[in-house]
Amino acid sequence: MTQAAAASSVIRPKPLGGIAATLGWGAYCACSWTWCIGMFLPIILLGRFGWTGFWAFAIPNVIGCVAFGYCFTAERSRRFATAHAGPIRVFSLVTIAFQIFFVGWSTGSFVFAPELAGDPDPSGTGAAGDFLAWPVLGAILTWTAGAAALSARGDLFWRWLATLIAAASGVLFAITFDRVGGFPSVATPSSVAPGLGILPLMILGFVACPVLDATFHRARQQSPSRHSFAVFGIIFAMMLAFAATTFNAGDSASVIPIITPVIVAQWTLQLLFTIGAHLREVTALPAGRLGQSLPIFVAIAIGAVLGMPGIAGEDAYLMILGLYAIPFPMYVIAATVRGLDHPLPGRWVLAILIVSLAASPLGWLGFIENRTWFLLPAAALTAVAGWIIGRMARPPLPTEG
Repeated sequence: MTQAAAASSVIRPKPLGGIAATLGWGAYCACSWTWCIGMFLPIILLGRFGWTGFWAFAIPNVIGCVAFGYCFTAERSRRFATAHAGPIRVFSLVTIAFQIFFVGWSTGSFVFAPELAGDPDPSGTGAAGDFLAWPVLGAILTWTAGAAALSARGDLFWRWLATLIAAASGVLFAITFDRVGGFPSVATPSSVAPGLGILPLMILGFVACPVLDATFHRARQQSPSRHSFAVFGIIFAMMLAFAATTFNAGDSASVIPIITPVIVAQWTLQLLFTIGAHLREVTALPAGRLGQSLPIFVAIAIGAVLGMPGIAGEDAYLMILGLYAIPFPMYVIAATVRGLDHPLPGRWVLAILIVSLAASPLGWLGFIENRTWFLLPAAALTAVAGWIIGRMARPPLPTEG
């Protein structure tokens, strides 16, 4: 993990330079956090729960991420990242795989969707699926190679790139907003209860997951001000509003030609940025037993396989999303209860994985089958198990005498 360079003996940056760095790191966080969850989950939630679902997602998301920057000092971030380098690395690897999966899925089902129209096999594994496998694989390799090339650049490059992408996203948002005539008209559900059923897990996920995000730790350690995360909140809120305007993209043949190029441009920029930023962090973090390169190749391979026609789909998307809802938050809760500066022993990490596996049927019923009340016990189990594991993992108090 990167180390903050500030010291009392170092000449302080000029005020304008400090402001520029603060803004740049805010844009960096917004772009590194705008991935296939922020760009696509709002569309799913709007379709299922209307605006209630969108706000249940957006508000905890923005508040939880901004709170990270104000709760963690640079020194506290450095200590946590050192103690929990392994889980942070796993978080980045899963995120890389998730983005690559989304590249494959979006390429196959969005860009090349007309090819599937004449395929009688609904899984897409027939002639059209075979045809699509090569363009999908080509898109995955292109995105990954581009991201890998970006990952070798330094902090200044990434801040400028983030600033340019954030500005471009604002322009694309304005174009989309104008072309679709504003925010979408979403059917109002007969009850807001199902949408509220997702709220506890959303809160847990978006309060906890930023703590495992290596790009957030880099920004918190390197930024001259914690207010970078306020800048993040403003830019990221715009990104979520942008995602909401694309809700009706697939509903009408007249809409698709209008905003498809805009959506493709936005997703291209953001996916390249997120994959590249996390590739950079994985190589900067201490290597595990498998070394630096092998886990990266495994993550890329898993994402590519899951993104192939016949495998990729909304169910697969939501199943991967469950990792950010249960095991990652459970780990953060356990680590917080044990003490943020102390790594969690391996046997307790294994306990987290076992409890998460036991909770997976609740996640399936809630996310996949849309019976969101099952997410309430899933959230309770995540929080309680994390607390219990953290308490049990605490080292024994020294005895007197």
